[in-house]
Formats: sequence, C-alpha cells, structure tokens
Amino acid sequence: MMNLLLTGSTSGIGWETLKALLPHFDQLFLPVRNLEKAQKMIQSLPERQKIQLIPMDLSSMHSVKKGAQLILKSTDQIDLLINNAGGMYPGGKLTEEKLDLTFTTNHLGHFLLTLELLPALKKGQAKIINVSSEAHRIATSLNEDWGLRKAGNTINAYGKVKLYNILFSKELKSKFETDGIQAYALHPGAVKTAFGSETSFIAKAIIRATQLFFISPKAGAQTSIFLALTPKGKLKNGGYYDKKKPKNPSSIASDPKAATDLWNYSLDVLRELNLISI
Repeated sequence: MMNLLLTGSTSGIGWETLKALLPHFDQLFLPVRNLEKAQKMIQSLPERQKIQLIPMDLSSMHSVKKGAQLILKSTDQIDLLINNAGGMYPGGKLTEEKLDLTFTTNHLGHFLLTLELLPALKKGQAKIINVSSEAHRIATSLNEDWGLRKAGNTINAYGKVKLYNILFSKELKSKFETDGIQAYALHPGAVKTAFGSETSFIAKAIIRATQLFFISPKAGAQTSIFLALTPKGKLKNGGYYDKKKPKNPSSIASDPKAATDLWNYSLDVLRELNLISI
C-alpha cells in the first residue's frame, strides 16, 4: 500500500501533479480549503475512489492540526508528502492567529503538517518534496525577521518564504535521514496560473508583464513528478532541483545554521499557540 499526501492539489501545478501521480498510489490524501470545489474537481478523475479529501486551511495552524489528526486516523503510513500549496499575498496581511499570511501559507502550515505526520512519514520512510522557487534568491538577508512581522514588501516576503522551503528541506535531511526520510526542494519554473491574484497592484503588474514567458502548469509539474517517481538512490537528499536536475541554491539557502534557526523559530511559534509541547 503506497500512500501520497499532496497539498495545493486543486489548481495549477498541484492539479497536474495529482493527475500524473494518481495511477501510482493506492491512497491519496488531499488537504483542501474549499471542500465543495475539490469534490467537483475530482469527479473528472479516474480511480477517484482512491482519494480522500481532508478539510484544511494551511494558513490556520489549528486547522492544520485538526486535519493532520484526521489523516492519522485513516492511515499510519505515508510514503510521499508533497508540500505544494503556496501563495503570494500583500505584505503585513495577518491570519486570525495574528501571523503573517505569506509565512503561514508557504511555510508554517507545511512545517506543522510535516511535524504532526512524522510517525507515519517515518513508517513509510517517506520522500518529502517542498515546492520552492528561484525567487528564493531575492532573499539576500534574513535579518532574523523569520515571521515576516516587519516585511512590508510583497515580493521580498515571497522570496523569503521560498528560501524557507529550501532551508526546511535541508533541516529535514539533517534530522531524519537516519529514519529513512529524504527531503528535496524544487523550482517548478515560472508557471502561468492564477498565482499572485491577491497581491498588491505593483506585484500584479510585474506578474502580468512577465506572463508571456511563463510555462504551462503541466510543464511546471514535471520536476515534482520526477522527484516523486525517481528511486531515492538516484536523488540527492536535501537537494534543490530545477528542470529535474540538482542545482545550487543561494548561499543563504545552503547555510546549516539558518536552517536550524528557522526550525527552532517555527517550533517556538507553535508552542506559543499551544499546538505542540516539544
């Protein structure tokens, strides 16, 4: 029995990833924010009986905790986790838990989800795939503002969280390689989707001006699919991939201290919300 968990599955590269991987797994768990939309979408899929939809809003840590508990009631083993969901939002936009929306949707929600599912991931000796971006190179300094509480610029905030995806992958390798878990980050390419629709006017203008050079969601999903289906022995644990090949990320993304600091900060935030005790 091979089990997959994929976030952000109802649009863009997530939808293309889901369609490509559906034949290869026995059970697919899809955390979704809009349950009604997801139910309608999967009706078009073959083997849709394999799919279990899990209500979850990745920007809400309490929702993530509840959704993870539902998943663990259905299975004790996950073989592949793809942290694909993400978004670009106006700087300073806060969630109900008073956290930055860009930070929670792109990093902290996936961090908590992965943490909660660790027993099942260890049992499956899972691969964990984190969808990052070449936009991580925008982040040239971290300034210890891990939670983006001082970040007012949409583009800079997005660059930071895409950097976090790579740091998260590297820390997962450091902490859980001995458990058989492997983690990778990737750049999907500049993909033409509705991405960025909730950003500032300037950010929208930049996205629209460059969309002529964007690739299709199907093309953007190819590196995720490659990492999902390629045997572990042929992949670089902790690696950053672009166009199905390893690529050197920025120097900050390769800093082990930054990876550990991000991990510890993320734990501290979750402790403040009384969601974890470790």
